[in-house]
Amino acid sequence: MKKLLFTLLITLISTSMVAKETFIGKWYGDLKVNPQIKLTIAFEISSLANGEYDAVMHSVDQKSYNITVDRVITNKDSILIEVKMLSVIFKGRLATDSASNQKTVLTGTFGNPGGRGKVLNLNRCDEFPFKIAKRPQEPRKPYPYHSENVSFTNTKEGISLRGTFTKPFGADNAPAIILISGSGPSDRNQTIFGHKVFLVLADYFTSNGFAVLRYDDRGAGESQGSFRKATVRDHAADASFAIDYLKSRADVDSSRIGLLGHSLGAEIAPIAATINSSTAFIVLMAGAAISLQDVIFEQCDAIFTSKGASKEGIALNREILENAMEIFKNSANDSIAKEHIKVNLASFDTRVSALDKSDREKLGLSSPLKISDYGGLLMPFMRYDLFHNPSEILKDVKCPVFALIGDKDIQVLPHNLDIIKQTLTYAGNTRFTTKLYKNHNHLLQRCTTGDIDEYGEIEETISEEVVYDIIQWIKKIN
Repeated sequence: MKKLLFTLLITLISTSMVAKETFIGKWYGDLKVNPQIKLTIAFEISSLANGEYDAVMHSVDQKSYNITVDRVITNKDSILIEVKMLSVIFKGRLATDSASNQKTVLTGTFGNPGGRGKVLNLNRCDEFPFKIAKRPQEPRKPYPYHSENVSFTNTKEGISLRGTFTKPFGADNAPAIILISGSGPSDRNQTIFGHKVFLVLADYFTSNGFAVLRYDDRGAGESQGSFRKATVRDHAADASFAIDYLKSRADVDSSRIGLLGHSLGAEIAPIAATINSSTAFIVLMAGAAISLQDVIFEQCDAIFTSKGASKEGIALNREILENAMEIFKNSANDSIAKEHIKVNLASFDTRVSALDKSDREKLGLSSPLKISDYGGLLMPFMRYDLFHNPSEILKDVKCPVFALIGDKDIQVLPHNLDIIKQTLTYAGNTRFTTKLYKNHNHLLQRCTTGDIDEYGEIEETISEEVVYDIIQWIKKIN
């Protein structure tokens, strides 16, 4: 009898192990978005020491790799994989491959929670038949520090913002850094071209003695609120409430909480510092000191020049943008603006059609021009964001400032660093440092060209020289 029970126990354990092992590995398949578009989706599933699953997702055609998977739940032959950042769930069931007679296929659906989802069948493989960009700086679980999911509230608007808080093990009075992302609805890791910029930064900072809070923008990831309606001032208010949240924690030194903003986040951070006088310091990575309108003009000129567009085409594109923005700025409402811009765009059609086809493609100009191509400029928050001057805010910043830009940045041109320096000097703030990094791009990666297309090809997420300088600067002022 004992032998029979022992045999049954071993059988049950072995069956459980086999079932678990069948999900571990690499899986990929094609998701048909519509008849014209399909995307290759892939998952890498592994097991943790505590018996739970860990996984990452890749959207191969979009060159977005190592996307965080939040939940992996299995039940016999079925699996559920949730990616909260994208608000998607994959539900699959193991099936037998007819060729190998092995359970190496997951038949399932992929889509929003609660929806029907689109068919996505995944095949198991030893190695993917495509290249996954390496990201050697990304930390892997288990992390050598404390990490927890947290939420805090913008009580003025009644919205909950969710993120991740990290701190060194045993820290009970740690200095803290709040990370503020750039333009567009960003997740807490500020995922760009497959790089999890804020995950990497948080890992460096936490490993060097700092507590770090990074959070999903309002209306993005797990955070509440509307991104579409939020101006930079609204995002600055969120950052101010993030400071208040950290001040409420017993394990954070409330007198040493600073802000680090990247790109547009470097414009948000100074506003937050003027709202919340508790701000101990701000770090401005690749931040502009001129209006977003002017940033866009300069950015277009630099990017299209790097692509080899003609001077005539670049000048025409700028003229079109200037006209559209001026109409938007002076129109009573968005509906009127769109109607007037439609008419204005039509007046440029002849000149656009006269451009060489390859020139139009480099400039992204359709012929005839379409109002939908300019939708990103006609968002509600743009009525404020496009036209205000960040330098006016910088004049009111009293805390220490570290501003840094790469000399090959073509999104926020390096001359902004001089304007920041001049503005702070004029305002009487003597506690600032500026640095221009040679052969660094907008993401502060070491680069060759600085082109946007290069971001995803570079394995480095952020230059260690940059991170080292930030850490040393904060330690020095504290």
